Amino acid sequence: MKRIITIIALIAFTATATAQVKFGIHSGSGIGLMSKDVHDDRYEGQNKTDKKPFSTSSYGGFFVEIPASEKLLLDLRAIYTNHSTIGKGKTILHRIDVPLAIKYNISGLRPKVGGYVSYIPWVTPFEDKYRSFTRKDIENFDYGALLGLEYNFNERLFIETNFYLGLANLLTKDPRHSSDYLRTRSIFVGLGYRF
Repeated sequence: MKRIITIIALIAFTATATAQVKFGIHSGSGIGLMSKDVHDDRYEGQNKTDKKPFSTSSYGGFFVEIPASEKLLLDLRAIYTNHSTIGKGKTILHRIDVPLAIKYNISGLRPKVGGYVSYIPWVTPFEDKYRSFTRKDIENFDYGALLGLEYNFNERLFIETNFYLGLANLLTKDPRHSSDYLRTRSIFVGLGYRF
């Protein structure tokens, strides 16, 4: 984690010395596709799901856009997101995401590819007749890949869509059920504004 932050800081520092850096804000909402498979006896009342549950999610945060060349840009963000599991035992994961992507400018249309790391500081369980995941059931960190597309109306205002593919298993280890998993999948659509 420290290496990733150091590399990002070095890239940002090097690029800012030679390029015009842009800062901005963005927010939106989307669909959180939580991929999960949990044995019945792992947690009281938490049932195994055969289908991929989905729910609405939201995000908001800040970004730094650093030109690497005439067409390439580095996009570093700090975002608050929430992801919900649904079905029997609903839980909301509150996350701080730090995505880093490379964007290519094609006349205002900017496809992007990159990755992200996330810290999950808290979890909101729901009390009902089924048990919900709690803080101790969920790992602290997530990581994954991202793909996105951005359309710029002008130099300041843009619309974006991003797909986050979580690669980490977010369930804490249980020696009885090593095949249990919970992974995030998210599609977000939002607006952004550069200062």
